[in-house]
Amino acid sequence: MKFCRLEICNWMAALILLWTAAGCASTPRPVSHDADIGGVMEAGNASMRNGDYESAISFYRRALAIDMTDSEAFGNLGVAYYYLERYDDAVREVLQAVVLSPEEINWRLNLGAIYTRRDDHEGAARAYGAAVDIARDLPDENRHQLRNALLGLGRSCEMVGWYDRALEAYEEALVFGPEDTELLTGAGNVYFRLGRLDEAEASYQRTLARDSTHTVARYNVALIYARTGRYEEALELFEDNPAVDRQLEGALEGSTVSAVDRSKTRSITAYRARLERMGGTPPPVARQGRRASRPLPYIHVMGVSYYEQGAYFEAMQAFEKALEEDPGLADAHLYIGNIHARQNRHASAIDAYEKAVDADAEFAEAYNNLGSMYANVDRTEDAMAAYRKALSLNDRFYDARTNLGLLYAEAGRLDDAVDEYMQVIRADVGIAEVHNNLGMVYLRQGRYDDAREQIEKAIALHAGFAEAYNNLALTYSRNIVLDDVIETWRELAAGWAGHDRTTGTVYDWLPLRRVPAHSSAVGGEARSAYRDGVDAAFAHDLDTAISRFEEALAMRPGWSAARMAIGAVLLAQGKWDAVESVVAEALDPESSDPLPNAILAIAQVSGGDYGSALMSWEESVRFAAEPDRTAAREALEAMRSRTEAGESVLNALDRALALRPGFTTAHFNIGLVNDQLHRYHQGIRSYREVVRLAPELAAGHFRLGIAYYRLGEFEKARDSMREYIRLSADPMLLPQVETFLNKQG
Repeated sequence: MKFCRLEICNWMAALILLWTAAGCASTPRPVSHDADIGGVMEAGNASMRNGDYESAISFYRRALAIDMTDSEAFGNLGVAYYYLERYDDAVREVLQAVVLSPEEINWRLNLGAIYTRRDDHEGAARAYGAAVDIARDLPDENRHQLRNALLGLGRSCEMVGWYDRALEAYEEALVFGPEDTELLTGAGNVYFRLGRLDEAEASYQRTLARDSTHTVARYNVALIYARTGRYEEALELFEDNPAVDRQLEGALEGSTVSAVDRSKTRSITAYRARLERMGGTPPPVARQGRRASRPLPYIHVMGVSYYEQGAYFEAMQAFEKALEEDPGLADAHLYIGNIHARQNRHASAIDAYEKAVDADAEFAEAYNNLGSMYANVDRTEDAMAAYRKALSLNDRFYDARTNLGLLYAEAGRLDDAVDEYMQVIRADVGIAEVHNNLGMVYLRQGRYDDAREQIEKAIALHAGFAEAYNNLALTYSRNIVLDDVIETWRELAAGWAGHDRTTGTVYDWLPLRRVPAHSSAVGGEARSAYRDGVDAAFAHDLDTAISRFEEALAMRPGWSAARMAIGAVLLAQGKWDAVESVVAEALDPESSDPLPNAILAIAQVSGGDYGSALMSWEESVRFAAEPDRTAAREALEAMRSRTEAGESVLNALDRALALRPGFTTAHFNIGLVNDQLHRYHQGIRSYREVVRLAPELAAGHFRLGIAYYRLGEFEKARDSMREYIRLSADPMLLPQVETFLNKQG
């Protein structure tokens, strides 16, 4: 009997669970346990399907308690850890699966994906290379596995800088998949890195010929255009590539969590001295430990005085002299570590804190600070162990518990993080950071209301907490995207203009009536000019269309249909202010036509004037007939709620900046929000501040350039894009995109 195998393959964007019948090589297990282990494995697989990875881990561990030679149980356990972003645990379990079933390709593919997530690209290349060796001997019907292995090998070799080997991998796979867009794009990336831009562009263009929306190929072609001076073409591609926007936003916009003064230790008396919270740390003279009964040397006391005044050079000299008198003085080692920590000398701080705990194994504060330094140099497991040691010595050391929770969150162990944070919160010790951090965990879990509640509690405890205001903005930000609502408005307006919205014709959203009402009362020449304008508009010749409509209006100055037609074409050109001035004159208080107000509302919302847009659309709702009236009213309420959320986001970010004017993240986020709200002038102000504060941040120049481009300021857009190109040397990578295949037979 064979059980479920979960395979992590390099493929495209979404995570997909696919159950298929397939044989799998595994070490035979004792027959007498088959029924028991089969049920446990199926329970684990069901938990995986439901996204309950912690339960899946429990079931797979039970399976291994029955049979420690079950490679599927080890492999699936590794994938469960992978979903939880516990990559060290995932590697450990998948390596066990590899040892038990060395010829099983799935475990090699999974191992490559896990190493990639850990940024161990050499390890990933080794794993994918082994998978390639296995895949070459598989039957033709398993050719997709060779393709996946070669794709993973090419990507990981590219990351290591082994470009020749990467190109060999892509080219081998392209022999049996010559139009595979991922392979073509991967080869293009290697050509790009080798400076062979013509070959890179040709490879990307082959991708785009198969998939014109391919994000990576579009971005990298635009990058080549910009590098070779074709800025207009580059900006057009960049501006119309929303996935690129999201990727760049992540460079700065992401969640902000706080350690409890992780690397800002001040004194042994109060690790969070800034907030006057002891966190379970008594003053030095009263500290309990191996050396508590021995008086501190006078020179040490002088050192503490210097330290508290910020005279770190003199303090360091005093503590070193104190150690000459008493080499086992743990307190002096801690203060020396604090000085190194405050000056970002992490290795020296670690050495001092390790000496402190060697001198006094019960020194909880030193373990806490040691954990913070380990965390700062990415020694995550050591940091967790140090925090846990501090808590074993003092389970009310809430600063250490908060920091341990932060590490759990950073490692993807969200439930463990919540447990630690809730212990602190239940103690009611008033640590603002713990509420902020718990809020960010809830955000990652999609619990937006709970996140907002916790972050507001953090602000209540610490009114000057700028990061918390930034994070409060993030709790509202999922509700501020307007483009889908604007699209609904456009579709309804097109329907009121008489178009069949099911035809899929280009410009089918254009709210332009081919035959306006009451046109029979208009002279023949004006009607003829109007028809010519309609034909030109739907042929994409918008300038000619406006010219013909203006001729019709000149022949019949009071003809509101011609004014609305001009407004519709200006709408297609993105000239929002011009639309308002034209269509406002076409509004007839005696008319029950919803279209004029709809055109006006779309222009106003596209230009960022939400108050006016909502009032205009309300008029369209009033005049609309069912079933459109219900749809129009729902779209009105959706727009209202999203603009209100936008204001909440901006208010929170403004408060963050009031507290910290140089808070680059908040400036960047204000720019992003104004982009989403189509307030490009305001966005430009924010992005200009971003590039002033962080001139080497490529994303700031990119966003600034796109905002200029959207406003037609092409020279400024080109200048910003030149800076972006200067700072962005590499092409966009193929995403580390895994498909998890559960194979059962």
